[in-house]
Amino acid sequence: MLGAQRPYQRGFTLIELLVVIAIIAVLIGMLLPAVQKVREAAARATCQNNLKQIGLAFHAFHDARNGLPQGGRDGPTRTCCNWNATEPNRDGWNWRYHILPYIEQSPLFNNTSNAVVHATPLKLYFCPTRRQPQLYGSSTRCDYAGNAGNRFANGTPANLGSPLDGGSAQGVVIRGDLKPITLQSISDGTSNTFMVGEKALHPMQHGRDGGDNEAAMNAGWDECVVRIADQTRPPLPDLNAPNPASGTNWNQQFGSPHPGGVNFVMCDGSVRTVKFSVSLTVYQAAATRAGGEVFSVDNL
Repeated sequence: MLGAQRPYQRGFTLIELLVVIAIIAVLIGMLLPAVQKVREAAARATCQNNLKQIGLAFHAFHDARNGLPQGGRDGPTRTCCNWNATEPNRDGWNWRYHILPYIEQSPLFNNTSNAVVHATPLKLYFCPTRRQPQLYGSSTRCDYAGNAGNRFANGTPANLGSPLDGGSAQGVVIRGDLKPITLQSISDGTSNTFMVGEKALHPMQHGRDGGDNEAAMNAGWDECVVRIADQTRPPLPDLNAPNPASGTNWNQQFGSPHPGGVNFVMCDGSVRTVKFSVSLTVYQAAATRAGGEVFSVDNL
């Protein structure tokens, strides 16, 4: 009918709309920590699986070569990291290169271009909590380091240098010119000894820190390749890792971006999370392969 009025339709007032928005914001605030925990749990599981696969590769390498892969070394007549330019082979490259055939990366292992090998990021070598596989300049990196024991001398030692320089008296990943370590020689027990763990790296030092400034599969014997159980402090959360405003820090510690602890694969292939609050005595004992220490891995 002409002139009839429409029925009245009540809408939201501004106050009611603001209340609804506030309720939604509260719910999102409550859900976000739960979502973050789920994501971190998934990322931690992926990191642990990375270490598990690395551990299996170490064992496969050991079975084929009768010794564990080593930590590399610099060229006999050169200083840091110049093996690529002066040596006719890749013997001085570190364990990350030598286990490639055992992590289904034979084509990369056999690639004749050093530049291609150094510029190929591998998902297995990155902790997803910390960062995604990527390049820094013309080379990639790795978030995992071999266990060199609890003492370490950086630099370019001469052939057959001291045990301290080569780590031959302590860890399981030793310098490339020394006799390889066998699983049978780990008298402390393979289930009680670290093999490879996460390295400490401050979020502001990616690609810059002295332990993260070289290609993942480079030649050399330094903090990019191996870490130690420091005698003065337990493993570090990434936010507590060194972060100098200038200059290069040579970070020797194991550490992690995960809350609560750092992941290690033991020499028996099992993966454990070591608490940031672990006793220094237990921590150092787990880093030596033949120290004769008695401890429970449950205290890690």
